[in-house]
Amino acid sequence: MTFLNVILLAGAAAFLIPLIIHLLNKRKVVTVRWGAMHLLHEVIRQRKRKMKIEQLLLLITRIAIPIVLALCLARPVLTALRSLGLGSSSLIVMLDDSFSMRAPAEKTATPGASVADQARTDLQQITEALPKGSAAQIVLSGGTPRKLLDQATTALDLIPKKLGDVPSMSGPVSANDAFQAATSALKDAPNAAREVVIISDFQEADWKAIADGAALPALESLSKQEPKPQITFYRIGSDLAENLSIASADLSALVAAETQPIGLRVRIKNHGKRPWQDIPVHLEADGARLRTARVSVAPEGEAVLSFTHAFDKVGDHSLSVRLEGDSFADDNAFHSIVQVRNQLNVLLIDGKPGAAPLEGATDFLELALTPHTAAANTLKDLIRTKKVDLRKLRDDDFKQAEVVILANVEKLQGRAQSDLDKFVKEGGGLLIFAGPDCDIDWYNRELYRKGEGLLPAAIKGQARAELAGTPARVLMQRLTHPSVLYFNDARGGRLQDAEFRHWFEFAQPTNSETTQRILNLDRNVPLLLEKKHGQGRVIAAATTANAEWTNLPLQPFFVPLMQRLTTYLATEGSAPAWQLVGSTIRLNLEKADLGAEFTLRDPTGQTQTLKSQQEGDKVFVQSPPIAQPGIFQLQRVGTDKTTFLAFNTDNAESDLKPLPADQIKKIADRHEASFAESLPGYQALDRTRRHGSELWQPLLIALLSLLFFEVLLQQRIAKG
Repeated sequence: MTFLNVILLAGAAAFLIPLIIHLLNKRKVVTVRWGAMHLLHEVIRQRKRKMKIEQLLLLITRIAIPIVLALCLARPVLTALRSLGLGSSSLIVMLDDSFSMRAPAEKTATPGASVADQARTDLQQITEALPKGSAAQIVLSGGTPRKLLDQATTALDLIPKKLGDVPSMSGPVSANDAFQAATSALKDAPNAAREVVIISDFQEADWKAIADGAALPALESLSKQEPKPQITFYRIGSDLAENLSIASADLSALVAAETQPIGLRVRIKNHGKRPWQDIPVHLEADGARLRTARVSVAPEGEAVLSFTHAFDKVGDHSLSVRLEGDSFADDNAFHSIVQVRNQLNVLLIDGKPGAAPLEGATDFLELALTPHTAAANTLKDLIRTKKVDLRKLRDDDFKQAEVVILANVEKLQGRAQSDLDKFVKEGGGLLIFAGPDCDIDWYNRELYRKGEGLLPAAIKGQARAELAGTPARVLMQRLTHPSVLYFNDARGGRLQDAEFRHWFEFAQPTNSETTQRILNLDRNVPLLLEKKHGQGRVIAAATTANAEWTNLPLQPFFVPLMQRLTTYLATEGSAPAWQLVGSTIRLNLEKADLGAEFTLRDPTGQTQTLKSQQEGDKVFVQSPPIAQPGIFQLQRVGTDKTTFLAFNTDNAESDLKPLPADQIKKIADRHEASFAESLPGYQALDRTRRHGSELWQPLLIALLSLLFFEVLLQQRIAKG
């Protein structure tokens, strides 16, 4: 037996009160002798035995009342009732719905059944075996953990129906977050007998660090709850050991001009131990296959292919790569959307024009953004620049621009600052470069404004590397920002080759939700910071756009880096090149579009209707989470305007290697949990364990009975 509120057991000590009163009253009895006493001796002798029994019963009743009351408040739980089939329980299942669960399961009665299929079949049998009155809740643990049901249900046949709508396309399992969600669900469990079952393929990529000893505080907290829940790690294995996947397909540009070639660098990963030879890889544009290349991949190795393609029509276009060869086809394709535009207008505000070529603050930028024009090349540049001296900046210069770049600007005068703020809030992009002429006090006071302004972070001051010392360089790390993903491969350019002798040192941003680092220097300071401002974005660079503080503009990758940063800022209001499966489509609209209907067509041709919504002063159209990879089309009803959207699976899920059983058991043992590898194994565990049922209800009835009996007994004694 255990108690849910152990501390309230201390209230049982109140039984001492009636006992002490009884003893004190007994001591106060005074014997008085009087003449006629002998006449009552016979009556007293006859009733004495009965009076002692009644007084003893009254004392026992009064002592029992506070004890039973304390037990009732402490909520005792009686164990061993489950073995008799008498105790209902609450079951919380952490069900892995990540993409790896789509792999074929081992030892299944149904040919071709996936791990997810087997998990649902076993889960149905587990819930059917629960005692009558039991409740269950499912926590889907892939990607962002979430509950399958609003609350735990005793209608257990509802669970398989609900699970039929879960596509198992989520991202990697974050074990600690999943256990936190399970703990939250457990708090709402209606029964004292509680069980948590983790059903997963236990992908090594997700669980290896935990097996090696990494802390799992959420599970430690879960296992310390009272009454302690029974925790079981239930592994369902896959018989697929070999897998090829397209790990990434990086575009050379986020936006292209007509007839401008787009580069696509494809990285193919072999997650198994067998070599793959002569694998066909296809390039597809707008659904049509263009060309095929072949590649061989070593065991647990990678291969990289490059394709180029030019679109001759303005608008959204799809670009996909697809490989053939292995039996797990769901991660064998990668889809992207390319925006083709006539031109992109960029306003360059030069804080210090140069007297000679390449001496001005924006001269290198102008060359990088319009390389074909500068070289008198026949190829067309997407970006069209307009360079303005800060001293000659006019109010209407912002009107045609989609991106504004400030370079070594001391301060903005007159209405320029408010115009720039309005420009970004309405969806424009702003790129700010440092320089020796910048008025740091003005930047902090007017552009940062304690986190409310345009600048992503306050400027603490200027920092520099000593002339004889080592210059600062870009920190070598995996890049995740869309504007710099292309540089994860050294063939896109080695960012670490750039040297920085002088830079602005930014303070820690006050709002980490709207501000993020894009690139860092190896001095643990940001080089590029981004901030969301209204409907637009701002990127601040800690260095100059010319060669005054750095040799960055002299590097071969300066051109693609500047172009990607600029096109990223210019496409803030547009759909991204691609998103992960499980994400939702959300596109901002004009206020006049409120109430408009849209048709969303998936890769199989199925459609659903979406309606625009309003939140605050924003109008947008939003879809439910997308459950399959491929190219989607969003079209406003009654128009021919179509937006293309691409969704891909999370490549972290393609490595299907499971954590060995002994490692899973080690995790379970460390947290006093059980481990099962099959349904019979789980059922055997379940038969040997004993859950409990709360006893406060019968104790409450007993308490009321004692109170009633005490009143009756007291009245009887008084009459006697």
